[in-house]
Amino acid sequence: MEKNKKIISFAITLILLAFVDLLIGESNIRLLNLFSLSKTEKTILFDIRLPEVLTSLVVGLSLGLGGSIMQTILNNPLADPFTLGVSSAAGFGASLFLSLGLSLSYIAFGSIGFSLLSMVFVYRISRKKEMNTEDMILAGIAVKLFFDSFISLLQYLASEETLSSIVFWLFGNVNKTSYKQILIIAIVFCIVLFLSLRDSWKLMTMRFGETRAEAMGIDTSKLKIKSFIMVSILAAISVSFVGIIGFIGIISPHFARKLVGEDQRYYLSLSSLIGAMLLVISSMLSKLIKSGVIIPIGIISALVGLPLIFITIFGDRDARS
Repeated sequence: MEKNKKIISFAITLILLAFVDLLIGESNIRLLNLFSLSKTEKTILFDIRLPEVLTSLVVGLSLGLGGSIMQTILNNPLADPFTLGVSSAAGFGASLFLSLGLSLSYIAFGSIGFSLLSMVFVYRISRKKEMNTEDMILAGIAVKLFFDSFISLLQYLASEETLSSIVFWLFGNVNKTSYKQILIIAIVFCIVLFLSLRDSWKLMTMRFGETRAEAMGIDTSKLKIKSFIMVSILAAISVSFVGIIGFIGIISPHFARKLVGEDQRYYLSLSSLIGAMLLVISSMLSKLIKSGVIIPIGIISALVGLPLIFITIFGDRDARS
């Protein structure tokens, strides 16, 4: 019951933050004037600000969920699509298709294809019994650097117009998405959340190690493949529409674990909500730092996320000592 209250309180807080984010901007739209808006104010609110807020919500939910699944399935507190190179692979796929002048629908396919390719590598590595946590992260960093180098090569070879598109997109932006794209991300998130909650007991046993999970009758190989595919698609869809956004998928599961423990029924949901809260806060800060300028949200999320990672690390050490 206590865990349900925490999830409900976080959901209410998230809605309030999203509402505040909706009102922030150069045009001074006040709360009391919401029901008597001019035509210009309606355009600003519903065609510009609302898609930005909704994008922050659904992408934050997706990143938080993806990070929590990865950390559970690999039993690794540093695992997430960003650190394991999945986001960079998806970014390379999108950058490649952007440089070829293809439409956004094809860019999504490019992101999914290359993210699945990187996940195959991560899966093969995770199956090696002698691999420990540090080796997994090193392998993920290697994948990330590999695809980052190809992204740099594409930028070097691209025309001036294509280069500006790739760089702007890689910074991570929530102000270019349409309602259709938001709906696609939301549907993918809901499907992955439903399938993950249905396997919550299986996922929880993975925290005790693969050997014990297999002894309890769980096909760990099948569970891993299924989870990897879901996270790959979740990360790729988000990356293809808003660019690469780091740190959210690492931090959210840590805070969720501290609040509700390892019970996957609550842990997955709360991690998603915390991810959305962090991205909405980043969206708010991106509008407030410099008047009249919206700083790319990927930059702000990194600035917000890095201190939180250090707080989490040193907080855990203090608790153990």
